[in-house]
Amino acid sequence: MPRKIATLLACFALAMSGAIAVAAPAQAAPTCYGHYCSGTDPEATRCSEGAYTVAHQTWDGWGARLELRWSPACKTNWARVNTNPAASGATLRAVQCSTGYTQSGVVANNGTYWWTRQIYSPTLTVRAEWVGPPGTRWTACA
Repeated sequence: MPRKIATLLACFALAMSGAIAVAAPAQAAPTCYGHYCSGTDPEATRCSEGAYTVAHQTWDGWGARLELRWSPACKTNWARVNTNPAASGATLRAVQCSTGYTQSGVVANNGTYWWTRQIYSPTLTVRAEWVGPPGTRWTACA
């Protein structure tokens, strides 16, 4: 009888270790907090994980989409676009609507999107701006 119990315990332990091995890893925490997130890359700080688009503007006939992104984990916004601004001589910016605080220029890209540094803005609205050819565009303040 003790041998059967030992076998059952070994099988249970094996089954439990298998269940733990296939569990999804926890999402890594952001590497910045509060105002320390302003001026940083949302990808490098992991603020982009779980982020979503809160406002956007498109160019008919050109296929470009300007987006204002929001990170609930970091309470930050940044501008993102699916066209390289430098290729057309434009500037990408994230602008705090009431204060004018700006993060300008592309901090990084992944070949599909180009984005600015982020602005910590838990209570103030922000807009994304494309300034330059083929025409200046901006999103609503969100």
